[in-house]
Amino acid sequence: MRCFLALPLETPALQRAQHLLASLQQRVPHVRWAREETLHVTLHFFGNIPDDDVTRALDAVSPVTSETPTFAVALDELGTFPPRGWPRVLWLGCSYDNPALMALATKCQQALAATGFAVENRAFKAHCTLGRPRVPWSSDARAAWNAAVRQRRTPYRFEAKRVVLYESHLGKGGSVYEERRSLPLRGGS
Repeated sequence: MRCFLALPLETPALQRAQHLLASLQQRVPHVRWAREETLHVTLHFFGNIPDDDVTRALDAVSPVTSETPTFAVALDELGTFPPRGWPRVLWLGCSYDNPALMALATKCQQALAATGFAVENRAFKAHCTLGRPRVPWSSDARAAWNAAVRQRRTPYRFEAKRVVLYESHLGKGGSVYEERRSLPLRGGS
């Protein structure tokens, strides 16, 4: 199963991010945009793993989620990965470190590593992928994106209440994410 762990965007941030995505689709050409119904902040990407490993991964992170209280998240900036050069990912993310989100991501990665899963060594950057530019990405498209980046925006706030294991189905129009299991945070639903 191709899968990942993530925080789904919740109301009201989800609706605002969906509106932003629709606006960007109108203004910024030559991008394969994310599907609006499953916008999320990825905590860990597994890639393809056997079903038994999915169960093992969920067993590893369940104690982390059950001990982590719900917390506020505010997404307030647009950016790219990599930050310089040819962008591969366009995102909506946090301009500041969110200690609760950083702790959740770190503890999930530690629990997974202790169970034998490979985890990334690079620093966690909380973000919601909005799209992936097509190659080559025109200078007009890049200019439209840069104009959107410079616009001031009110933070997209939501309460993180659960961690979801999504299965990713590769398709012609982009990946489709199916919620397979939801692990509530303490006090969440």
